Amino acid sequence: MDIIEDAIRVARKYYDDDTYYHAMRVAGYVTNNNLIPKDKMEVCVALAIMHDLIEDTDFNYFRDTDQEIYNTYIEKCLEILTRDQENSSYEDYLNNIKKNYNSYPEAYWVKMDDIKDHLCQTETLTDKLKEKYLKALPYLL
Repeated sequence: MDIIEDAIRVARKYYDDDTYYHAMRVAGYVTNNNLIPKDKMEVCVALAIMHDLIEDTDFNYFRDTDQEIYNTYIEKCLEILTRDQENSSYEDYLNNIKKNYNSYPEAYWVKMDDIKDHLCQTETLTDKLKEKYLKALPYLL
């Protein structure tokens, strides 16, 4: 089993349909993002699929991924992509993603494509969410 197959397996297990389709759209944006080097693409696609698992489900990386696929680098990227809502403001969360760009650029690229997907979902995009994601861009750029 490869890392993308493992990511899909755990996403199917933990996400509801809406979240799963969101994650797959983000993965699609990642695959079409020409700024991502080819040697980083597999990790970025897996992260895109998994990016909401820790924050939105009871997923545990070590328990729920194939032991042969377990990767501390991916785990760290997921940690960066996960906001601790009790102890971190959204701005601090975004600043942390940007601060870690040199060490974990995959987290940054996935977050940018996550924001892109949220802004493209015009049927469900409320004014409050639109404002949130548009305000997020200057923190990341």
